[in-house]
Parts: sequence; C-alpha cells; structure tokens
Amino acid sequence: MTKNENGVYFDYRTETVAARGRARAEVRIAKCDDGLYRYSLDVRYSYGGFSGPIADHGDGYATHEQAKTAGIAELLERFPTAWGSEPQNVHAELQQLREQVEAQLRQPSLF
Repeated sequence: MTKNENGVYFDYRTETVAARGRARAEVRIAKCDDGLYRYSLDVRYSYGGFSGPIADHGDGYATHEQAKTAGIAELLERFPTAWGSEPQNVHAELQQLREQVEAQLRQPSLF
C-alpha cells in the first residue's frame, strides 16, 4: 500500500454503507504495511459531513470485515444529528442514512 511521509494511506477500498440521493456514509479501508486493516469514515449530506484519513498509527484489524464492522460502529457513535433549525428534509435524510447504517450491523455477512 502507498502511504505518505505522515503515514497516511491513499490507496483504499470504499465501502458505501448508506446512500440517499447524493448523501453518503462510507467506510474507507486500507491494508497497511504491517498487514493490518485500518479505516476512516466519510459522511456527506445536504448540510454537512465529516471525513478523515487512514493512518498507520490507528487501531488495526486482522481482516477487512473486522475493520468494516469497527468503522460502522464508530460511524453510529459519531453520526450527525440535524439541528432544529434545519429543514425537515435534512432530518429525514439523516434518519434514512442512519437506518441503513444500523441495518449493516444487523445483516449477516455472506463471507
């Protein structure tokens, strides 16, 4: 895998765990030089979002699936909440995205 001088990986696989229109919740996963998988999160919706890099100094996981599950769990902990002043469609958008993310943890893997 390719990383820069700060230990940030740029070669990763993106797992889209929720989508509604142009809104997305993604877990990005890279297999790092030490053989462990690490992840970062990327959330985009009508009024905001957040993301971060995959770095070699974060927690590592033995498998891609373990990293994805950990990423989904963290995503639920950090999931954005619409402000009361935001339009109702933003509330609905975030609610639908969250429901899709929650379903990912309940859905058994085929692999």
